[in-house]
Amino acid sequence: MSAKSRTKKPEESSPDESHRYYSRAIGNALRVLELLQQSHEPLALTEVSRRVKVPKSSAFRILRTLEIAGYLQRLEGERFSVMPGAGFIQNHMMKQVTDASRTWMKNLSQEFRETITLAFLFEGHIAVTAVIDSPQRISMGNMLGSLIPPHASSLGKCITTFQPDARREMLLRSFGMVRFTPSTIVEESTLEKEMQLVRAQGYASDIEETTLGGCCLGAPIFGKDGHAVAAISISTPKIRFTNQERLIAAVKDAAAAITAELRTS
Repeated sequence: MSAKSRTKKPEESSPDESHRYYSRAIGNALRVLELLQQSHEPLALTEVSRRVKVPKSSAFRILRTLEIAGYLQRLEGERFSVMPGAGFIQNHMMKQVTDASRTWMKNLSQEFRETITLAFLFEGHIAVTAVIDSPQRISMGNMLGSLIPPHASSLGKCITTFQPDARREMLLRSFGMVRFTPSTIVEESTLEKEMQLVRAQGYASDIEETTLGGCCLGAPIFGKDGHAVAAISISTPKIRFTNQERLIAAVKDAAAAITAELRTS
């Protein structure tokens, strides 16, 4: 099951836009905020207009209003970016990701009866935002709100790998190359090779890198700008780490379906 993307004609309305209380002006402003929040570089008026699909005059009014209200900052070259500290935009994006992931997390949980976790990229860290615990007596767990190591866990490696260089370095530097087990990657050259592998195969693994006896497979969830905004994973005790091909296919399919839904929302 997957969602297909298509270009919406100007005269068409989304399901939300058909609601009698929907404000198109506010909706467009929120779309501009979401675009700039997801972008890893400031955007000019022309680019905002093109990507949000509104006339330049409308985009200009939205950008200036949001700048005056303190939500955006204008930089050299008439480019705009989100003002640091405007965390509500990030919370809105997190809710979108969580809502899009709910059904797929449930499907994975029902099929494998293992712990299913969703992690989200915040301004300077990665954290767990949703968990479905395994019903089995021996299981691997995750806690809501817990920080995810960007260099060790499958979730962290998925998200960190698919970032621009500057943000990837910031995430690694902020957390530090902490050794959790003898299998944790703590050498930069080894981590770079690992991330090259993650890029090539489209998923990441954690084989006793964060917890002895624990294994995890994760796949990245991408935003509209092509960078990872989140990741989904299946965690299992090493004694049940079998049928890996099916685990990999399932978690990649789930991540791809969530990504498709986010890109059409």
